[in-house]
Amino acid sequence: MTNYSDICIVGAGIGGLTCATRLINAGLGQQLRIKVFDLNGFVGGRIQSRKIDEEVAELGAARYSPQLHPHFQELMQDSGLPHAVYPFTDVVSQEREQQELKETLLSLQPMVKEHPQESFLDFLSQYLGAAEASRILNATGYDALQLPIVTAAMAYDIIKKHPETQNCTENAGNEWRYATDGYGHLLGQLQRQALAAGVEFRLEHRLLSMEQSGADHLLTFSHKGEVQMQRARHVILAMPPTAMAGLNLDFPAAWSPFQYDSLPLFKGFLTFEKSWFQCLGLSDKMLMANNPLRKIYFKSDKYLLFYTDSQSALYWRDSVEQGEEIYLERVRRHLEEALPLMGKPLPPIQSHFYKHWPHGVEFYLEPEAKHPTALVHPSGIIACSDAYTSHCGWMEGSLTSARHACQLLQERYQRRPEEAGDDDTLATPVAESA
Repeated sequence: MTNYSDICIVGAGIGGLTCATRLINAGLGQQLRIKVFDLNGFVGGRIQSRKIDEEVAELGAARYSPQLHPHFQELMQDSGLPHAVYPFTDVVSQEREQQELKETLLSLQPMVKEHPQESFLDFLSQYLGAAEASRILNATGYDALQLPIVTAAMAYDIIKKHPETQNCTENAGNEWRYATDGYGHLLGQLQRQALAAGVEFRLEHRLLSMEQSGADHLLTFSHKGEVQMQRARHVILAMPPTAMAGLNLDFPAAWSPFQYDSLPLFKGFLTFEKSWFQCLGLSDKMLMANNPLRKIYFKSDKYLLFYTDSQSALYWRDSVEQGEEIYLERVRRHLEEALPLMGKPLPPIQSHFYKHWPHGVEFYLEPEAKHPTALVHPSGIIACSDAYTSHCGWMEGSLTSARHACQLLQERYQRRPEEAGDDDTLATPVAESA
C-alpha cells in the first residue's frame, strides 16, 4: 500500500510542527493533504518536559532570551502560556576566578579575527600559555570549548549566548526566561492546531530511504516492524544533520558546501527528602564545579540538576552504562567534592532520572560563513534544522530554519503555471491510492 500526501514533513520537533502550522496559516492546508512523521511516539524532538511534584524539569531545551531569540519570544507571547524569569543566571564560584575570566575574554576578543582557523585552545595558549589557557577554558563550564573543531570565533559566540557566561561579554544585559508549565504545553498547542486543520500525524515511523518517482518522492518508513511506503509531491525534512547523513541522499555533498559536527549532552536530575541546599544559599543558583558535574543547578527547594557536554557528557553516559549503583556513587562523590558540606555526607537521594543526548548540539563548522538557514536538494527536497543557523539555541534556530523552509515551499505554490513547468498541478488534491 502506497499512501499519498501533497506535503510530507519528516520530524515532529518544534521545527516540523512550525512548518505544519505555518503552511496551514498560509492557506495551504485547506486544499492540500499534509502529513507529519516522526520516529518517536510523541512530538517535541529535543523539547521534553517532565513533572517533579509541582515543578517542571526540562530534559531538553530549557530557557530563552527575548534579545537572542525573538522568534521564540513571539511564539511564547502568541501561545498565552505563562513564563517567568529564568533563575540560573547567578553563578556561584570563586569571585576572583569569574572576574579574571571576564577580563581575559574581553581583552583578547579584538584578536579573534586574526586567528580565523585556530582552535580556541590554541588561540588562548598563544596569549596566555598552555596552563593558563586550560584554566580559563575550565572556568567557562563548557568542555566543548576545548575541542579542536571549536574555533575562537565559535567559542566567543557560544560564550555570549549562554546565561552562565554572557556576563563575560557585551551581552551581559540579556534577559532569560522559561515556561513555568513546561515547553511540552507549547508543543501540544502546536500539534492541536495542526490536527484541527486536518494535518495527519504518523508517529513511530522511522524514515529509511527516499527515491524520486517522476515529479513525486517515494519515502520508505519502518513502523513497528513493518515497511510502509509514502508518496509525496513535496518533502520537508525537519531533522538534524546526523539523521540526514543516515539517509540515501548524499548528505552533505549534494546539499551544501559546508561540513557539520555534533556534541553530546547529559542532564542528571536529583530530588532529596529535605531541601538542604536552601541552608547553603544555593536555591535558584548555578554552581560551577571543577569536576565532571561541571554546572550544577539548584531549583528552589525542589530538585538539583547537573548539565554537561562533550567529555563530561561521555563520562556520565559511560557511568550509566556500568549500572545505576556506579552512576549514583559517582554523582554523590562529585557532589561532595563540589559542595560546601563542611565534611558532612550528602543527604540521601530520594529519586533521580537523566537524559543523554548523543548529538545534543549540531552545527556547521564554518562560523564566519553565510550559511543558508534551509537547504534544498537537487530533487527539490527541503531540509531545515537549527544546525543550519548561527549558534543561537535549539528552539530559535529551529524556528528560523523552519520559517525559511516554509517560505521556499510557498514560493513554489505561488508560481504561475507557465513558470512552474511540471508544478502547475501542485494545488490539485490527489486521492489516496494503492
